[in-house]
Parts: sequence; C-alpha cells; structure tokens
Amino acid sequence: MSQTDYTGPVYIRRQSELFQTVRENSSGKNGPEEIFQRNKNRLLIEASAGTGKTFTLVELVLELMLTRNIPLKSILIVTFTDKATTELRLRLRTKLREISDACENKLSEFQNVPEGSHWEINKVQRDQVKAALLDFDSVPVYTIHGFCKRILQEFAFENRQLFDQQLADNNLLFPEVFRRYLRKELLSNNNPVSRLFSLYVKQSDGYLHNLESEIKNLLPRRGKFVPMFPSFEVFLREFSELWKVLAERDLRLHKDGSAGHPIISAFNATALNGTSKKNIMLNLELLLQTLSDWHTVGSIEDVFYILLSIELDKVTRPKCRQTLRGGEKWLSPQEFPKAELDWISAVADCEKLFQRHNLVGEPGKILRAWVIQKVLGNVRSALRKTKMEQGIFDYDDLLHLVEEQVNPRENSTTPTALTKVVREKYACAVVDEFQDTDHRQWNIFRKIFLESPEHNLIVIGDPKQAIYSFRGADIFTYMQARRIFAENYSQAPVSLTKNFRSSELLLCGLNHIFGSSYWLPEEKGLEYINVGCGKPELELKDLTNNRSAVHLLELLPQFTVSGKKLADQSRLQNPGLSEGMLNALYSLNGQRFYGKDALLKSAESAYGAAVSASDKNVVLELFLDDQAELATSRFADAIALEIKKLLAKGSPERERPVWKNEAGENYLREQDICVLFRKASEGEKIGKALRACGISFAFYKQKGLFAGREARDIYDLLEAINHPNDHSRTAKVRLTRFFGINIQDLAERSFDDSDLTNLLHEWKALAESRQFRKMFDQILLRTRMVERELFLSGDERSVTNYTHLFEVLIRQVLENHLDLHELSLMLKRFIDGQEDPGENENLLRLESERNAVQLMTIHASKGLEFPVVFLFGGLTANKKDSIHFYHDEAENPVIDFLSRDVPEEFRWQLEAEKQRLLYVAMTRACARLYLPYVGFIEGNAGRPVCKVSGDYAVINDRLTTIDSGMPGVRGISPFSRSLCGQPVSGLEQFFEVEEQKKLTGWEIPKLSETQGLLDKVKNVEESLAQLRRKKRGFAVSSFSRMSSRKEEQHATETAGEAVTVLPVEIRTESQLNERREDDEHVHQQSPDTEDESNSYAWESNKEETKNDLLPGGTQTGNMMHELLEHLDFETIRISTSPQNWLEQPLVRTQIDSIRERHQRSEETVPVIAEIIWSTMHTPVRLGIAQDSEQVELAYCEQNLREADFYFPIPSNGSLKSKDSEELKKEAELILGEWNVDKGFLRGSIDFVFEHKGRIYLIDWKSNTLADYHPKTLENEVMKRYMLQLQIYTLATSYWFKLDTKEKFENRFGGVLYIFLRGMPQKEGVFFFRPSWNDLLDYEKRLSLEIY
Repeated sequence: MSQTDYTGPVYIRRQSELFQTVRENSSGKNGPEEIFQRNKNRLLIEASAGTGKTFTLVELVLELMLTRNIPLKSILIVTFTDKATTELRLRLRTKLREISDACENKLSEFQNVPEGSHWEINKVQRDQVKAALLDFDSVPVYTIHGFCKRILQEFAFENRQLFDQQLADNNLLFPEVFRRYLRKELLSNNNPVSRLFSLYVKQSDGYLHNLESEIKNLLPRRGKFVPMFPSFEVFLREFSELWKVLAERDLRLHKDGSAGHPIISAFNATALNGTSKKNIMLNLELLLQTLSDWHTVGSIEDVFYILLSIELDKVTRPKCRQTLRGGEKWLSPQEFPKAELDWISAVADCEKLFQRHNLVGEPGKILRAWVIQKVLGNVRSALRKTKMEQGIFDYDDLLHLVEEQVNPRENSTTPTALTKVVREKYACAVVDEFQDTDHRQWNIFRKIFLESPEHNLIVIGDPKQAIYSFRGADIFTYMQARRIFAENYSQAPVSLTKNFRSSELLLCGLNHIFGSSYWLPEEKGLEYINVGCGKPELELKDLTNNRSAVHLLELLPQFTVSGKKLADQSRLQNPGLSEGMLNALYSLNGQRFYGKDALLKSAESAYGAAVSASDKNVVLELFLDDQAELATSRFADAIALEIKKLLAKGSPERERPVWKNEAGENYLREQDICVLFRKASEGEKIGKALRACGISFAFYKQKGLFAGREARDIYDLLEAINHPNDHSRTAKVRLTRFFGINIQDLAERSFDDSDLTNLLHEWKALAESRQFRKMFDQILLRTRMVERELFLSGDERSVTNYTHLFEVLIRQVLENHLDLHELSLMLKRFIDGQEDPGENENLLRLESERNAVQLMTIHASKGLEFPVVFLFGGLTANKKDSIHFYHDEAENPVIDFLSRDVPEEFRWQLEAEKQRLLYVAMTRACARLYLPYVGFIEGNAGRPVCKVSGDYAVINDRLTTIDSGMPGVRGISPFSRSLCGQPVSGLEQFFEVEEQKKLTGWEIPKLSETQGLLDKVKNVEESLAQLRRKKRGFAVSSFSRMSSRKEEQHATETAGEAVTVLPVEIRTESQLNERREDDEHVHQQSPDTEDESNSYAWESNKEETKNDLLPGGTQTGNMMHELLEHLDFETIRISTSPQNWLEQPLVRTQIDSIRERHQRSEETVPVIAEIIWSTMHTPVRLGIAQDSEQVELAYCEQNLREADFYFPIPSNGSLKSKDSEELKKEAELILGEWNVDKGFLRGSIDFVFEHKGRIYLIDWKSNTLADYHPKTLENEVMKRYMLQLQIYTLATSYWFKLDTKEKFENRFGGVLYIFLRGMPQKEGVFFFRPSWNDLLDYEKRLSLEIY
C-alpha cells in the first residue's frame, strides 16, 4: 500500500478481562503497558475454567507485538498438546486477519476512539500485522517437545552435537532392553543384585511380567525412594555376622542335643499372655527350625527370607501377664538365665538390623520393592546406552538434553551457548496450560527467560485443573514457580474472574459448592475464587418444573426383605425385632420396596398394628440395599430416564428445552448432553441404560478408534512393511484381517513367504517415496479385506474403523512429515494412549451421522463444554495402588513402595487431586449440571442410603449442606432436587420385547401383497444388487468418482453391451487426501495406471489446445487452483492491470514457484497473470437477470478457499419438508426396508463467499472450450457438472444448517461456475440458483445413488 493510501489510524478494542482490569487499576494512559512494567516483564495469570484463557493469551501476544513492537516470530508460544497448538494458531491468525480487515476496509466503527482499553493501529503497526500474516507459517507455536526438538536441530553447533537421531518409542524399545539386562546381568552373573533377584524369583511371587511392567511405569518418575533399601551385599554381610552369633549361641545353649530346646522350656515357664501365647510359640518354633536347618545346610539368603516372615518382636518382647501361675518361673524373658538371655539378645540384634533398614512387613512386597530399587537405575542406564548406540531418542530425552544444555556449569553464572542463541531468537515466551508442566520443563524456561532481565516470560494456567499427574504433570512445580514469581519478582498471580462459558445461575451454584473452606484449601495453594458471569444471555429454557441450574438426583432408598436376615435375627439371644414383627415380616420375604414409607406401610399391614420406633429403625437398617454397585446401576437408569425426558423422546421437538447462547436459540440436541465418569466399567453401565431407553450415544475416547483390533492390525501391517524380511512380523501380519489366516492354519500349514514378501517390498517402496495414500489404496485393493469383511461377516463397524484409521494416518503423515518408521511409532503411541491423536481423531465414527449423547471420562473432557452435563459413578473405591507417589513436607517427590504408614501429605494430596478432577467435571457445564446425591434415611441415626467410598464422596458430603431453597439469581435458587431410583415397569426390556414381538409376528408376505411394489421395479436383479450394495457398508465417494462411473456406464450402454455396475472401492479417490477433484479431464484413468501426459481438452478443439500458450491438462488445472487458493487479495486490489500486478515482487515469486512445481514454462506467466487478474476484477453477476447485482471477487472480504466438506450420504433425508416423507417412501419402494446408511461424501469447494447475508459457491474451471458464450457454458455444466452442483449445494446446506425452506431462501445465494480461460474476454461465468424443491430432489437422488 502506498503512503497516500494511509488515511489515519484505526482503533481496536482490547476485549480480554485482563486489560480491562489493568485499566481500572491504572492511573496512567498506558494501562496495558503498565502490566509488563509493573511486573518486571514477568506475568503469571491464573485463569479458572471458562474464563477465556486462550482468548486472553492471544490478546497478550498481540499486545507484545503492537505495543512493545516485538515481531511475532520472536514470541515463543508453548503449550502441551498438538490440539492446543492448532487452536492457538487458528485463533491468532483469525485475530490478525480481523485487524487487517479493519485497517483495509476503513469502516467508521474502527475510525472512532472507543471507550475502554484499545489498540491504536497506525501505519507501522498495520504493516506489522500484514507482515505477520504473510509470514504466519513461521510463527513459533509449539508443544514443549516440539520446541525442544527444534532448538536441538537448529542450534546443533551450540549443543556440541549433531541432533539427527530418530524419534523412538520407549515402550517398544524397553522390553528388548529389559530382557537383555535380565539375561546378561541378573541370570548369568553372580553379583549382589543378581542374588537379590534370584531370591525374589524363588521365594516371592517372582512374576517377571509384573516386575517388567512396574519398572517401565517408573522409568519417567523421579523422587526419593521410601523406604530406601541398602546395598544387598552390604546388608547380607552385616546380617551374616549377626546370624552367625545367634547360631553359635544357639549351639552352646543346646549343646547336649536333647529333644527339648532350652529356650522352649524357658518360654513355657514364662507368664505369657494367654491370647498371644499361641502366636508367640509359633514364631519361636519357626525361628528354632530355621536355626536347626542352618546348622546342617542352608544359604544366608534363604535364612534372610524366612526371618522376614517371622515376627521377631513376638520372641524378643512377648506380651506377658503381671502374675505367675502354677509351674511358671519368670514374668518376662528379661528374667531368663544368662545363656537364654544372650540368645534373646542375639535375636534382638537381628530384629534391630531389620528395623533399621525398614525390612518389616510382607516379605514378598519387601523383596519386590528392593529388586525394583536396585534394578531401576541399571535398566535406565542400559536403555540410555541402547538409544545412543542406535541413534534414537524419546520425548523425555528431548527435555533432558535441552535442560542439560541450558544449565550452566557448577558455580557459574554465565549463560550457556544454547541459552544465548535461544535468547537472541526469542524476546518472549508465553507458556499455556502451565499447571501441566513438570520440573524439567519449568527449569528450561526459568534458565532461558525468567533469569534474563531483558526477556519477557508469561505463564498462564489454573492449578485447580491440574489433573494429569499420571502423565508426569506436577502441581508442586507450578506452586514452586508461583513462589519464585512472588518472592523474586514481587509478582502475585493475576486472576481472571469472569466466566464466559456458563450461565449466571449455574455459576451461582458452583460458587456456593466450591466456596466452602473444605474445597481446594487456600493453605495448600489451591484457593477457589468466586467467578462472575461474562455472558448473562446464556440460558436453558425448560418448561419442566423443579429443574434449576444444579439439579440433584437424590437416590430413593431401596429395601429387600430377606428371609435369611430374618432367620439370623431370630437366632440372636437379644433380637432387635419383637417376635411378632419377625413373624409378620416373613410374609414379605423377597419383596422389594422403594422408599422407607413403602416398606414401613407394608410392615405395618403385615403386623396388623403400628410399628414401634425401635422396630422401625431395625427394619430400615436390616433390609436396606446399600451396596454401592447397586446404587451405581440405579443412578445409570435414572440418568437415562432424565435424558429421555430432556429430549422429549416420542414427542415433537418443540417440547425439548431451548438452549440460548450468543449464536441464538436452538432446541436441545443429543450432542448437547454429556455424561462424565471415571472408569470404563461406569461408561459401559451408562451406555447400557441409554441403550435401554433408545437414546443414541457415542463414547469419546472410550474404547475409541485406537483401542480396537483394527488399529492393532494396521500397526502389525506397518511393522511388516517396514521389516518385510522379518519372519515373526510377516507371520503376525497373516493373522490380521488383511490376510484372514487363523492361528490354527498358520501352525498346521506351510506358507510360501515369497509372495507376501514381494508385496510388502512393493508397499515399502511406496512408503519410501512418500506415496502413503497410494500405499493404503493398494493395501485395500490387493488384500480385498473390505469385500471379505462385508460379504463374509457383514462387519460394517470394522470397515468404517479401518478406513477412518487410514484417513487419520494420512493426515498425520502430511502434517508431521513422517516416514514409515515414525508413522508406526506414532500409531503405537496412539494405541497405548501415550499421545493424543488430536481433536476427535480417536472418536469412533458412527456408522451413520446421527445425533448422539456424548459419554466420556472426566480426563478426556478437559477443554470441552456442553449445555447439559451429568456426573456419574465414583461411588465405589478405586483399586489401591501398590506404589504411592506424593510430595513430602519440603515438596520433594516421594516414591513409597510399601505404603505402611501413609503420611498426612499423601492423604491431602490424594484428596486435592479428587477435588480438582471433580472441579474439571462440574465446570464443563454451560447451563445445567446434574449431580447424583446419596442422602440419609430420615430418622435412622444418619444412615446413608448407600455406601459411598469412592471419589464421589468428596462432592456428596458437600451436597448434604445444600439448601434447595437458598436464594440465587433474581430470587431463583440455583439448586433443585428430585428423587430417583424408582424403576419404570418394563423399561429395561421394552425395546427388546417390542422387537421380539415384531419378529415373532412376522410372516413371509404373499406374492400378491407385494406385487404392487415389484411392479415399480424395472430390473429385479438390479434391485437385488442395490440391496447387496447397501449391505456392503460404507463408501467414501466424490463427484469425480461418481461422474466417471456414470460416463463409463453411459459408454457401455451406447455400445449395446450389458451393464454391470461394479461396487465402488471404499477409498474411491486415488489420492485419499487430495483436496480438489480431478473433474476437468475427459478420460478417468484406472487406479493402476498413471499418465502424466493426460490432457483434458475436449475432442472438438485438440488442435487449438496444442498451439495454446497455456496447455490443458491436470497440471494446469492444479496450478490454477493452487494460485487462486493462495492468492493475496490485497495485491490484486491495488493493481491496475495484469502487468502492474506482475510487477510486484512477491506476486512474480509466488507464480514462478507454483508454475515450476506444476511443470509449466516461463512463457505462460503473462497468460496466467491475465487470467487471474481478470477473474478477480471482472464484475460477476449474482443472478440470471441482466439487472442483477454485480461484484468484483477481489473485494469479497468474507470468503473461504478450498472449503473441505465431509457429510453422510443421505438415506432418510436431513432436510425438513412435508415432502420428505413422500420422498422417503418412494425410495423404500425401490430399496425395501434396507435402511442402512451407505457412507460419506467428501470434497472441497473452491471458493465460498458471503455477500449481503447470502452465501455463494464458486467452482473454478480451467477447461478449454470452443467459446465461452452463456449457452455453451450452460450446456457444459448441465452435461458434465450437474451432479457436482447438487453435491456442493447439499454440502453447503448441511454445513450452514439451511435445513428449512425459510433458512435456504434467506441465506443461499447461488452457485457460480467460472471458466477461467474466458474471463479475459469478460465471459466465462455461469450462474445457477437451485430452488428449495430442487434441493430436496438432490437429496433424494443421492439417497438412491449406487455406491
């Protein structure tokens, strides 16, 4: 833009609460700048759930760029997942684009100085924004591991090593290293550790698999071992000396070898406590037997193990009475004769040794812990050595290497070489999700940024959401960092206290729940601060009575009268029930009652008189079904019933609640509801209950895409392709569904490996040339797995998973530039749950795109939000871990192997983690939160309705203090409650019974009854083929494939041949992830051939095309599409001609780069420039009438380029019309009742823009035609592209939810086909606007299409 174009500054409001708060607290003009000056360029922000953390982070980055003039590429942004980096990049780019558009459009709303905090964008800053957008790909937004890998590679010289190792997976390498260590060090050598290991294997459980698993889990852990066991060699030496002393004294004491041992006689003459005597003598005899065996034969290791199991204190300090009885001589062993007393003293020395080294307790656990302690360090060293030898590394190595290189040498304050170059590259670091950091990550940022006065460090997080300790996140690292900010830089955390996720009423309820001093205690650094509502318009409008923002589902007590319990009562000497009541209750044996009143009323009726107060309490106590497992199932049924009511199942949609947010008002949908739980078994329970109520649901990352057999099959296949000569891997791949050999056949038959090996080599060659899409295509084609699965087993679910997995893997290859080995490792990490594949990637794709209630674990829900959330489960206690991890009073990490005396630190840390997890769960809700509640039986001395021993006890105890009548917002209480747990008769089996009735009542229809249907079928065989195709399962199709098939079919029919329509392959595009359709050439090639010279010029003007400066062909089409996709509209707008546009340096560079990639000569540049410039500047008519409005595309601000779509092939009709049912009936006449979904359509629309509230689609066509007159264009589109037009129109209607006639008429503008070669002559535009009825016909046609 020239200097004359600058018309003054524009003003952009800062919207983050952070800047509004700063301005209110600031007396100066530069309030936001003060936030950095006041805090010495260090800023710690604590953002509670829903307070706009990411939004604030983006505005902070813009503040650094616009106010402090730090280039965007010098601001390092780090977060902890790939999903978060993608979201941050998208939000930052969007905000920059908004600012750029405000500058370019010169709208009045940005010309005036707004109230409140704002940016003043002058010409310099405008250029900064534009430069940032042009170079946005270089903006450093990384995960912590991505950042470490980048600086190790980029600054190899400063690292003093070339970092070109391969990324490896410890889980794959560890088994080999561990077993090699076992063979070489533990089983072959005779050293102290191997002797300890031998003792563990021989005497303890000794399961190597358990040992391997525990050591693997401990590899990334750090901390002090408790207890800390000594060197086995040193201990044995000391113990051996003490044992020999005892053995010698035992020989002297029993030198005559008489039958009775003197020490036995001494104990028998001692006043031993009667209840303890048996146990005392048992331990004494075992000790004497061990001594006897030692005198003859035995090893010191075996003796040590036996002594571990003897309670030596029972021998050295037995419990005794205060008086003697007949025949007794001594009150305690301290009165024994000297020889016996010396013997006791020697035993006491052994006991003291054991106590000093914490060798007290269960022998098996002690040996296990001791072995792990002594082996863990050695295995770590062996693993590190193996990785160095093989030139590989893992994610922990990345952190370790960087930390090592940024830490100065001992007693040195000089920054390291790596620290210096990173500081030169980045002026500031912004760390997101800081509560998920660990000590090593914090140390890296502390050394590079915090300790440099010239650099900025901004960290943002929420300690209340620190729930990933099992992944290595360390809340204590966060708290230590917070203290450093406060003590060294006088910087207290800045809190965001306005919530933009939840309704005002819901926040009132949550503030009340979390406001208790019991929750998130301040003295532990986890203080909860009440949050206000940033979006008061949020509301769930529900006509149902007694449903507030926080609704308690209170469990009705359940009682079952048991004859066994009555019989037990009657046998008691003093039964709690009177004899008459006992006899009366027998008549109720086996009956179940809900609520105490129902039970007492029946008891009173059976008794024939009023039940006394004492009898009431006993009856309620005796027959209460208080098992937590039973209560969990009852809550599941109650939640399913409540969801059924919310969704108004069986009633019109208008009876559903209305969810009102900033986007408008919509009826509540299934996917607006989420049920959260802790354990997989709980997810299965709630799924079963929802299924019984006929409610669609989907597990989110619960037995997800990577947890099934399909993912493991593909992993085995990738491993075999990567190692085609490895017999074990090829044998394993034969067992996958790709080859379908069962294990018995594999064992009994001999297979020729040569064919399989050749095939694997072919696929490996494709992978090495980075043709992964073709490789996956070939796998499906050559193995014919799809046909086998569908025709032999009818497993549509499996086929969907395989094809979905291939899509995900291709996306990972493209995004992360992976080779075959790295792809295999990444897939393994996804399968093991060590890495998140990204947003929704692990979500099982539904067989049909339908609304579904979301079921997920609480951990998986972090970062998500739903209008309605149910909490479920947590009533039963979790299995206790054999090893405890916690921090001691000094906040040092501890690994407690024996957990004998659980310290207070462990207890409160475990409780705090439960509270944080529940906090995350409850803050996912936007409008309503349902909480199960276990109350008490009224009048029964506080007896709870069921036992609550699990994590949910934390919230259940808090809910007992909730008063449903407490005032809330505008006089409305945020709390409500209803009783649940009363089963609806026949609910569980209703659907099964109904289906069975249909089946049992079904008869084969007579021919005359179906004749009318068959009359409409012209070709019965073809109809059966359609049924087979529907049974076959999903196809992912596209316009190109469908169009090609139609042309082939038409050509065959024209030749008079019989038509056989072959099924479309499940992956129909030869390039799975190709965004643009190859729709502009005549001859579609088979998947097995590739012809680079293929031309798409029509037969009528082949000669003209040969002489054209810009030849036809796929390469030209791809080139033009790519240029238009990446076109800088600003350069087009300010240019006055194609020649003037080409004079701009960036334009010529971009054209040359893309032109050369598509093998087009330099002579084509002027033609290319003229076509593109003319396309953007030629007025395009938005209608068929001559007076229709015209626009220049260069000035269409609101646009999307290469807009990808992916939607289910319609079967039942998604659009709402009175005619939809009629269309569906017509389809059923042809296809019968085989109403299974057929699959998905995917594609990419070249250009979508909005003008005056209407949406228009553009498809670029580079075809060479005889002329570009309107009639020619109409014939061309109607003949070749009508199906494409229909698909794109449908995709747009689904995408923008234009699902009613009113919405479609108001919002949809039309479709434009722009034939690029005609634009320089101001010709080449074809406009078409389908009607609503046309749209319904398109959907019908696709539902009947052959796939």
